[in-house]
Amino acid sequence: MTVATLGTGLAVVEADLLLDPKTENKWTQRLFQVRNSISHQCLCFLLALPEPILSYSCPLFWTEYEGYCYRYFPINKTWAEADLYCAEFSIGLKSAKLASIHSWEENVFVYDLVNSRVPGIPTDIWTGLNDLRQESNFEWTDGSSYDYNYWDGSQPDDGIHSKPEDEDCVQIWYRYSSALRSWNDNSCNREFPFVCKIPSLAAD
Repeated sequence: MTVATLGTGLAVVEADLLLDPKTENKWTQRLFQVRNSISHQCLCFLLALPEPILSYSCPLFWTEYEGYCYRYFPINKTWAEADLYCAEFSIGLKSAKLASIHSWEENVFVYDLVNSRVPGIPTDIWTGLNDLRQESNFEWTDGSSYDYNYWDGSQPDDGIHSKPEDEDCVQIWYRYSSALRSWNDNSCNREFPFVCKIPSLAAD
């Protein structure tokens, strides 16, 4: 039985659709005549629709992956500028952050999200990983745990420099001699494109 209220002063319409085996699976209809508040009769039926399937919800131009929304911005900014730029976007009460990465699969997704859109040599991008507060103590800007990394073989190398404060922000980079999608610590004042990340509407 499907019941629908069409609005104040309008008829309430009820319909029942039955599959009749005697008519070779043709639909038969049982209609219920009702009277609305202004005494006009309504004789009609509504098709019963399937229950909607819950899906993750991301804003326009954002891409969903595993309960989060991601967006690549092909504009060069310093790490701090990119971090502030991400924060301008929000879903509900949550603001976007530079992307955090917690698995090989997510690392591939983020890198390929960028480079599937950029022809030619792969693009280096900022992530949310940094050790600005304490040297060699890396943390994500979104507060998530530092439970995965994919450093290039010689990285991070900020600690061996004469001025270790020079490289406190982490990028996914591309070098012919490095593993594809590997990470590098770099000067936060360098300018690169970036990916922002935010929990989707259905993540909770």
